[in-house]
Amino acid sequence: MGADCMAVTVTPGERDSSELCQVPVGAPGRGQVRVKTLAVGVCGTDVEITSGGYGQPPLGSKRLVIGHESLLMVDALGPGVSGWNTGQLAVGIVRRPCPERCAPCSRGRWDLCVTGNYLERGIKGLDGFMRESLVEDVAFLVPVPTSLQPVAVLVEPLSVVTKAVEEALRLRDTGATAPIRALVTGAGPIGLLAAMLFRSRGLEVWVADRRPAGSPKAAVVTACGARYVDTSATDLDDAVGDVRFDLAIEATGFAPLIFQAAALLARDGALVLTGVTSGHHSIDVDANGLNRAMVLENQIIAGSVNACRAHYEAAVTSLEKWQSQWPGLAGQLITGRFPLTHYREALVKDADAIKSVVEL
Repeated sequence: MGADCMAVTVTPGERDSSELCQVPVGAPGRGQVRVKTLAVGVCGTDVEITSGGYGQPPLGSKRLVIGHESLLMVDALGPGVSGWNTGQLAVGIVRRPCPERCAPCSRGRWDLCVTGNYLERGIKGLDGFMRESLVEDVAFLVPVPTSLQPVAVLVEPLSVVTKAVEEALRLRDTGATAPIRALVTGAGPIGLLAAMLFRSRGLEVWVADRRPAGSPKAAVVTACGARYVDTSATDLDDAVGDVRFDLAIEATGFAPLIFQAAALLARDGALVLTGVTSGHHSIDVDANGLNRAMVLENQIIAGSVNACRAHYEAAVTSLEKWQSQWPGLAGQLITGRFPLTHYREALVKDADAIKSVVEL
C-alpha cells in the first residue's frame, strides 16, 4: 500500500513557486524498489528551475518535484528484484530513454538521445529526488559503497564530468602524443571535479576562476596539485601568458570565456563546453582568426551534457580512488548541508560556496 511523503515541488515556468508539500509514494512493482532519499545535491539547474527558467512537470501534473543529484537507500524490494538488498546505497540515474527508443537510447546511451523526448528526474517530465521516499526502477540505480556515503551526491555531477573528459580525450587522440596540459575554466563543482579527474590522470592542470587565491575553491585546486589562476582582475589570456593547452573544459557558460579558452588551445587541442550560457553578452570575436586556428591547428570545440550508466559507474570508481589519493578532499566540495525544511537556503547562491546538499 502506498503512503505520502514530504517533497519540494515547483510549478515550472513560475518564479518562486517552490513549496514543501505531501506527495504520494506507491508500492514497488516488478523490477522496482522503494528507496529513501538520504541526500540531494543542489546545482545551478535547480536554482534556474525554481526561478521559473525552465523545467517540465510529469504528464498530467502541474507541479514537478525537483532534485537530480541523489543519494538513496533501498527500503523495500518489488517482485522479481535480485542483486539488491534493503539498506543498500545507490544513486539514481537522471536521464531516461525516449519512448521511440532511438538508436542511442536502445544501446544505453540516452545521454545522446536524438529525438529529444527523453525524460530527466527533477528536470523534464519526471519527478526528482528531493522527497523523502519514492519508487524507482532498479535499471536506473547505480550501487554505491557505504564508504562513499558522505560524498555520494557528487556521483551525478562527476558522471557529467567523466563524460566530458572522455569526450575531450577522444577528440584529442592523435595516436601519437598523449595530452600533457589541461585548462579548466570555472571552479564550481563541475570545474573542480574536472580538475581532479585530469590530475588523477597525471595531467598538468590550470584552473581559472574569479575568486581570490585564498578561497575554498582555490584551496581544492591547490590540494589536488593543480594551478589556480585568479581572473577577477585580468583576462584569461593575460593570466596564462604563452601557455597553451591540449585539453580544455569550459564549465561556466560565460560566452566571452568560451572564445578566450578556444584561443588558448595547442595544436590538435580540444575544448569541451559543459556550461549552458545564460543572459545576454555582446562580444567582438575575431571569427577569421578563430577559423584559421581551428582549421590549420586541427582544433576541435564540442559540447557535452548528461551521462550514461558507464559514466556513473566510472564516477563511483574515481571517488573511491580519490579517498586514498586525496583523503577528505572530495568532501571539501560540499560546503553546506541543510535539512529538508531549510531547502530554500540551499538554493541561495554564495560566491564562496561550492556544493550545497539537502539532507533528508
